Amino acid sequence: MRHNPSSITKRLSPYRGFVFRWQRYKAASPQWSRDHCAGCSTRFAEHPEEWLGVVHTEGWVTLWPVKIAPGQEQQVVSEWRAAGKVLVPSPKLNGFQLDWICPKCFETCRAELEFTVDPDHPRWQQAGL
Repeated sequence: MRHNPSSITKRLSPYRGFVFRWQRYKAASPQWSRDHCAGCSTRFAEHPEEWLGVVHTEGWVTLWPVKIAPGQEQQVVSEWRAAGKVLVPSPKLNGFQLDWICPKCFETCRAELEFTVDPDHPRWQQAGL
């Protein structure tokens, strides 16, 4: 994907004011082999040699609060599977999912979207990290 600063900022605008930390990418579950930058969709993976193209093995990560009604996610998974599609639910860590941003997208939007860097923020402990 082409790195257009205005479209990256628009895509990342829901993260305004979020807390980030830099860390090595680790798949959140055995069924979860990769993630993608929320800005430009560049891949994050533990084993870059398994993928073609640019793959990040570390980057900026934040916690996105997830509120899902009991059974709602399983219903969506069942509907996809019934339609012959594959859907693996994103791993949740005590009510959060990890969202990744590559270094280039992070720097493009850091000031404008008021990203905060705090590796010791209490939310990391709340998520069990």
